[in-house]
Amino acid sequence: MNVNWVKKITLSELAMVVGLGLLVSGLGIKMKGVKEVDQKMKSMEVNQREEALPEIVNINTAGMLELESLPAIGPATAKKIIEYRNSYGYFQDKSEIINVSGIGPKTYAKIKDKISI
Repeated sequence: MNVNWVKKITLSELAMVVGLGLLVSGLGIKMKGVKEVDQKMKSMEVNQREEALPEIVNINTAGMLELESLPAIGPATAKKIIEYRNSYGYFQDKSEIINVSGIGPKTYAKIKDKISI
C-alpha cells in the first residue's frame, strides 16, 4: 500500500501556519517580559517592606512583622514574645526578653542593639 502524506496547501493555509508560529513565539517573548517585570515587582515590594520597618523595634508595642525583622526572630518566636507580653505586661527592661522561650543569651546579643522598651 502506497500512502502519500504530502498535501499541497493553499496560500491562506500557509499564512495561518506562519501566523500561528508568530503568535506562539510572540507569546514566549511576552511571557519572558512578564517574568522579568514580576521579579522586579517582588524586589520592589521587599525593598519597600524593609524601608517601612523601623531600625529599632519597641518590644512592648511591636507586632509580628516588626519582631520578625529582628535577627534570629522568626514567626514562632515573635508569637512567643507577644504572648509573653500579653501574659506578663510590658517589658520593664529590654534584657527581660531573655525570659521568652526560645530567646537565650546568644539571641539577645544579636538583638539587644535593635530593640527598645
